[in-house]
Amino acid sequence: MLLEELLRCQIHEWYPAFRRHSIPTAIIPLPAAFLRYLAGRAAYPDPDSGSGADEEPLPFLLPAVTSGRQPFAPAHAHHPDPDSLLSSDLFFGSSAEDVHDPDADHPHRPEFLELEAAVDAAIADLGGAALPKLNWSAPKDATFMSADGTTRCACFAEVAMLLRASDCVAHDLASARQSCEDFVRPEGARRNARKVGAGAEEGAASNAVDCDAEDAREEDSSGDAWVDDGFQYYLALRKWYPGLRPESEFRCFVRERKLVAVSQRDASAYYPSLPGWSSEVQPNIEVFFEEVIEPQFGSNHYTFDVYVTTDGRVKLIDFNPWGGYTLPLLFTWEELDAEGREHELEFRVVMQQGAVRPGLMTAVPYDMLDWGQGSGWDVFLKKADEELNRQMNSPDGDS
Repeated sequence: MLLEELLRCQIHEWYPAFRRHSIPTAIIPLPAAFLRYLAGRAAYPDPDSGSGADEEPLPFLLPAVTSGRQPFAPAHAHHPDPDSLLSSDLFFGSSAEDVHDPDADHPHRPEFLELEAAVDAAIADLGGAALPKLNWSAPKDATFMSADGTTRCACFAEVAMLLRASDCVAHDLASARQSCEDFVRPEGARRNARKVGAGAEEGAASNAVDCDAEDAREEDSSGDAWVDDGFQYYLALRKWYPGLRPESEFRCFVRERKLVAVSQRDASAYYPSLPGWSSEVQPNIEVFFEEVIEPQFGSNHYTFDVYVTTDGRVKLIDFNPWGGYTLPLLFTWEELDAEGREHELEFRVVMQQGAVRPGLMTAVPYDMLDWGQGSGWDVFLKKADEELNRQMNSPDGDS
């Protein structure tokens, strides 16, 4: 994948040309301080602290807010982290006055006054709720942090929480451009406050940015980190529509500027109405591609996502590069790269119950799913039983 193909898929690059055919979106440039925060670094580093070569990632901190708009309930309100609860006064013997903001006095807790005001104003203009994303990726893997299990955000604090918790967003920062075969890092760029030289990243594979959170986590653990090379990142806030139906979204694959394949976007579910409806949807998508997408989008190979309304109108959702991290859904990249495919469009949907492909496990951290012996939950429950028995058997257990 070439860098120009990736950059062409940034939402702030394509949205102005396709605004009339897409979802209302506000685009806000992000300051370097907020990018440092998303990367787990001090937003406003002390200039007298040296090069910071040995700087460790900061704990998960929400920015201080001036609007009074606090984020949705924290994750432990629905899916408590056992290790955190075991060491917390909020589980055993706490009173209402013990509940407070534990990060209020943290020395590294940042605030972003101008960005907060811009985000809250944009969300208000969009109707009071928005889906956030960076240049390429949305924090869909961080929905376990939200109150309703979606990426819906109503204020800056909620946006910051999802972005900071997302491996997909971390992929945008640390790996998206670096994975391009012709990427050359600018001279003097800083990796975690350490100088790095010019030159392409060795061993970078061809990637794209429809983030697979499993791979994003592997990248993070392998040592990749955000590099402050002056590249401008943007926050896109997309109007939230609560009534959208997942079976109405489709991914379209374009090879050699020909629409060669279409897949239902949610490949992990069977929708009974979709096999029959797809024959009506296909010609609408083909016309939309020929009249709207193909004349204006510059790449030869790419994918684009659309939403088809019940009355047949097609709305553009997003663009992604061809291959790499872009998910092929009901296809494989080997199938899509096969010679001769450009001669006939293939439209795939899940035709019956039980024929779905496994979905990505991007909803909750693994620790929340592991209930086996010796897991965090197992240890937590055993210690909770021990603590309950201790309190029941203590002399003042009834007080």
